[in-house]
Amino acid sequence: MNSKQSRGSIVWAAVLAFGILLSACGGASQPSASSGVKEGSETPVLTFWAALNGNASSVVKSLDDIPMVKEWQRRTNVDFQFIHPVSTSNSDVMQQFNVMLASNELPDVMQLQWTGIQGGAAKMYNDGTIMKLNDLIEAHAPNLKKIIDEYPSIAKQLMADNGDIYVFPDLKVGEYGKYKTFAGLMIRQDWLDELGLPQPETVDEWETVLRTIKEKKGIIPFTANKNRLFGTKDSSDFLGAYGLGQSFYVDNGKVKYGPMEPRFKDYLVRMQSWYKEGLIDPDYATNDSKLMDSRVSSGQAAAFFGYIGSSMGTYVPALQQADPAARLAAVQFPVLNKGEKPLFVPAQWEFTGIGAVLSATNKHPEETIKALDYLFSPEGSMLKNFGIEGETYTLENGQPIYTDLILNNPDNLSVSQAMAKYFIANYSFIGPADDRYNDQYYTIPEQKEAIKRYAEYADNAYRVMMPPVSLTTEEADEFGSIMNDIETYRSEFVTKIIMGSEPVASFDTMVAQFEKMKIGRAIEIQQAALDRYNSR
Repeated sequence: MNSKQSRGSIVWAAVLAFGILLSACGGASQPSASSGVKEGSETPVLTFWAALNGNASSVVKSLDDIPMVKEWQRRTNVDFQFIHPVSTSNSDVMQQFNVMLASNELPDVMQLQWTGIQGGAAKMYNDGTIMKLNDLIEAHAPNLKKIIDEYPSIAKQLMADNGDIYVFPDLKVGEYGKYKTFAGLMIRQDWLDELGLPQPETVDEWETVLRTIKEKKGIIPFTANKNRLFGTKDSSDFLGAYGLGQSFYVDNGKVKYGPMEPRFKDYLVRMQSWYKEGLIDPDYATNDSKLMDSRVSSGQAAAFFGYIGSSMGTYVPALQQADPAARLAAVQFPVLNKGEKPLFVPAQWEFTGIGAVLSATNKHPEETIKALDYLFSPEGSMLKNFGIEGETYTLENGQPIYTDLILNNPDNLSVSQAMAKYFIANYSFIGPADDRYNDQYYTIPEQKEAIKRYAEYADNAYRVMMPPVSLTTEEADEFGSIMNDIETYRSEFVTKIIMGSEPVASFDTMVAQFEKMKIGRAIEIQQAALDRYNSR
C-alpha cells in the first residue's frame, strides 16, 4: 500500500466526515440458521474502527456494551473488537483517522461517512488499502444484493463509475425508510404568541421576529455555531433562502460553488447586520454544542437549528420543567419572497453516506460480509432498529412497540439515550433504517408536528443536492488538495465578514482568492463526476 499517495483524498474524506460514525460488538457462539456460518466453526475475531455517536457515548463506553450488538454477533458467530477514537469531537476523530491510515496498521473494518467522496474509497482500493466488495456481495450478501437488484437508484448511489462497490452501506429504503428530513429551524412558540408574532416565513420576517424578541425579552434571539450558521453540506439556517448551497450544489444540471455566487454577498450583508445588531449569538463563532444546549434549555435563546429527536426531544422537557407553558415549534425553512418554496432542505439519499469498508488485510472477508448482511435481513433489521424482543420491544398486531425500558426508562434516561444504550436506531449504522421507530421516538406533539412541517418540501432538495458521485484517483488527489485549502480559507474569511472585522466588500477579494486557489478546476472535477454519475 502506498499510504502517502492516498493522503489527498483521505484528508478530504475526513474533512467531510461530520460524524465518522458508529459500529457494534459482543460475544460469540450459537449462530442462527440465517447467518450462513456453520455451528461449531471457529469464531473469527475482527477489529472494527468506528467513532461513537454522541447518543451512544453518553450512555456506553463502547459499542461492546450494547445488548443489540452482542446479540448480532452471537447470531452471526463473529467477534468484533471495537476501536473507538479517544475523543468524539469531529475534528479529533478526523485527525485520529488520518493518523491510523498513515500508520499502515489498519483494522479489519472501518466505518466512515463517504457521501460525495467515493473517489476516496476508489483510491484506497487502487492503493491496496481496502477491498472491492462486488463478488463478496454477490456470493455472501443475499439481503443487500436483493436491494441492489430491486432498486436501480440505490445501485447507482453505491457504485463507482466503473461499477465497483467498496462500501457496505447504511440505507433508508422501502416501506419503512420514509423519513428523509429530520432537522430544521426551531423557535419558542410561546414567546411568539406572547408577542403577537406569526411564525416567520421570509428572511425579512425573521429579522422582525428576532429584533422584537431581543427588544422585548432581552435574550439571544438566534443561537448557532460557526459551521451551522453558514450551513452544512446540503442545507443551512438562512443561506438556502438565497438559492445557494454551502458548498457544491446543482443548478439545472450545472455544478456551482455557493460561496462564490453573487447572491452570497447579499447573504453576508444580512448576516453581518444581524450580528452587529445582536440578533445572532455574539459567541456563535466559538460556541460548542454544550453551550448551545445550555442556552436553549435555560431560556437564554429563542431560535436555533436543531434535530427533531435529540434537540426537540431534550429541550422541550427541560424547558417545561421550569416553565410548563414553554413551547418549541418547528419553523419552515425561510425564503426571500412570499410564495417561494424552500430548496435547500436537509434530506438524505437512500444511501446516507455512512458505510463500512473492509481493509485489504482482513483475513475473514466472507464472515465479515455475512455478518454485515445479516442486518439487512428481516430479523437483523428488527434487531438493529428495535433491539431484543421481549426486552426492548414487543409485537402488537405485527407492529414493534417499545417497552418502558425505552419509553419510560427506570434510570431516567431520555428516549434517545435509552435507544442508544440498547440498540442502534436513532443514528446511522450499517443496514436499513426502519422509521417505525420514529413514531415512538418522536413522542411529544411538537415532534410529530415538526416531522410533517420539515417533510413538506423535502423532495425539493433532490433538485439541488450533489448525489454521491465518484472521483477518479487523479481527480481525488487534485480535488482534495484544492478544497482542503479553500474550505479552511472560506471558513475563516466568512466568519471575519459576519463578525465585522472584514467589510462585506471583501467578498470580491474572497472570490478572487478562490479563483487563485483553483476553485474553477474543482468545479470542473465535480461537474465531470456528476455527468458520469448521471450516465451510470
